[in-house]
Amino acid sequence: MPDTTPTSRNVEDDVVRGRQRLIFVRDQDRYVLTTLGVYADGVVAWRWTTTDFDGLGAAFGDGTLTLAPPEGARIIIEGTATGPARLESWLTPELVIGDLADEVDRLNERPDSSRRAYEAFLDYAEAPAAAGLEAARAAYLAIPEHRRIYFLGDMDHNDVPARILLAEPGERIPARRPGTELTVTEASRESALDYFRRQRPAEAQWAARQSADGPATTPPMTVSHTVYPQGWPDPPGIEVLQNDYPAIVVHRGREYPSVTHAYWALSTSDDAAHDRIVAAGRGRDAASLGAEAPRRDDWTAARLAVMGVLLRDKFRRHPAIAATLLSTGEHRILYGTGDARYWSRGGRSGTNWVGRLLEVIRSELAAEAAGIL
Repeated sequence: MPDTTPTSRNVEDDVVRGRQRLIFVRDQDRYVLTTLGVYADGVVAWRWTTTDFDGLGAAFGDGTLTLAPPEGARIIIEGTATGPARLESWLTPELVIGDLADEVDRLNERPDSSRRAYEAFLDYAEAPAAAGLEAARAAYLAIPEHRRIYFLGDMDHNDVPARILLAEPGERIPARRPGTELTVTEASRESALDYFRRQRPAEAQWAARQSADGPATTPPMTVSHTVYPQGWPDPPGIEVLQNDYPAIVVHRGREYPSVTHAYWALSTSDDAAHDRIVAAGRGRDAASLGAEAPRRDDWTAARLAVMGVLLRDKFRRHPAIAATLLSTGEHRILYGTGDARYWSRGGRSGTNWVGRLLEVIRSELAAEAAGIL
């Protein structure tokens, strides 16, 4: 069974990704086995409680949460009471909190504690100095203790190369095989340094093989959700990729001033609200009116397809705007944080669906221009 499994929660119109694990929650004289979730935005939740990592630590501290109820405690599993039980866990609250903090880093596509330590040792190996070694030591110790043996991702060596560098010459440390030891020497330290020096070239070779079906990964670019009260820039540049940008789109024979106007007008079940949204002067005004209008019952299930249709119409109807989209090349497109996290990068916790749709349409336009489609 994995340590954690995927989960998510809805925040208004957004879906925030998370991971969950089992935990015991004290309920008077009983302990309920339930799920503890952590989410990309840093929220921690169990049963009816929502908090953050400080609150999680406090809940472990005061006994609200536990990994193993006291001997003889009554345990509730999915609403069914069991008799008194004795449960033990080799994990500690500190280790679990460290694991969950790493999950949040991974949900946000940030290096977790293992990756940060790995990079610190690579940096030290390239330029050995006392400060670099202390940085590597701190990063290594920041990994939850039960994860340290795996942080190199190398089952032939485990974490032995790192522990050699952190030890003093002449010191005896546990070797890879349980129950065995090795003595750190200058030769073993040099061998450990050489181990880390080989890693970056090896990663580069792996990346080259992985990108054999296309160019190497390019850095992302952001389409900011910027409001221009005095009017759009002239020339507008990449701002034409914003949904608010005034570029007529047509849906079922009716014209809309922008993708934003069309999206929100089509989202409502009220004909009068639809017309008010279409008549709004700016995209942001259309969005405000749309948020207040009654929503179609089937909108959540249909909205992604609708957005795709509207964006395709925009770029096919306006060749100059399509050329701007094509000029972004192979860059990943991150849609700015002004929109809901479902559509935008949402401070890295969003699903970025507008950005992803822009990349798909860009690929379609490129394939058409090349005569492939």
